[in-house]
Parts: sequence; structure tokens; C-alpha cells
Amino acid sequence: MTAHIAAHGRLVVDVQSKTISNGNSMAFTRLAVALPCRDADNGELTFWLAVTAFGKQADYLLKHQKGDLISVSGNMQASQWKGNNGVMQMGYQMVADSVISAKTVRPGGRKKGTSGQAASSDDYSDDVPF
Repeated sequence: MTAHIAAHGRLVVDVQSKTISNGNSMAFTRLAVALPCRDADNGELTFWLAVTAFGKQADYLLKHQKGDLISVSGNMQASQWKGNNGVMQMGYQMVADSVISAKTVRPGGRKKGTSGQAASSDDYSDDVPF
């Protein structure tokens, strides 16, 4: 049984990569996700999530750096291990099948590559074919 989740948060480390045996790329990083928590002082609890992506999603993840906001979805995995102090520890990892960047949103409604010019009404259409 698997748990499919979606998370939105900020990268807390730069994305690292390597090439795996089949020639595909693999990228991994850590994400800080703010969760509501009524017992916390500020009403939020930070959930630390390791994110791993393969292939095209890994290539897309590599375009990001520490501090960027991203949304990811994929299968969640939990790991347990005994720490150096002998205490059992638990960590969570997501194998991402979708990576969406918050960097694609431009302030002032401008499209990427418009060199500071405001987008015209033709750039954004409400004509949806469905």
C-alpha cells in the first residue's frame, strides 16, 4: 500500500543530483512544509520532508535552489533507524512524480521574457476549449 501526497513548501538545501546506472538523472533535496498545529506557539509546525525525483522531474527540480517555493506530489515513504544515541528515529521521503515551481508566477502579471513590459490582454485568454 502506498500513500500519495502533495506538499507545498520551501527548499531548505540546494538540490543535489547524480546519474543512476540506467543513465537517468536523480535529484534530491529537503523541503520545509508549514502544517497547522493549534498547540504550537505560532499555530504552525514545520514538517521536514526529503524529496527525490527521477528523469524529467529530476531535471526540473534541479532548476531550483535553497529558498525557492515549490509544490510536489508523489508517493511517501517512511524510514526508521537507530541513531548514534541508541534512540529510534523516523524520517519521511517523497518520490516525486510532479514538481511545480512557484517561480513561474511573475509579479505585476508579466509573462516571462517580456523585459519589464506589462502583458497585453492578448497574452492571457479565457477561451478554454472545455
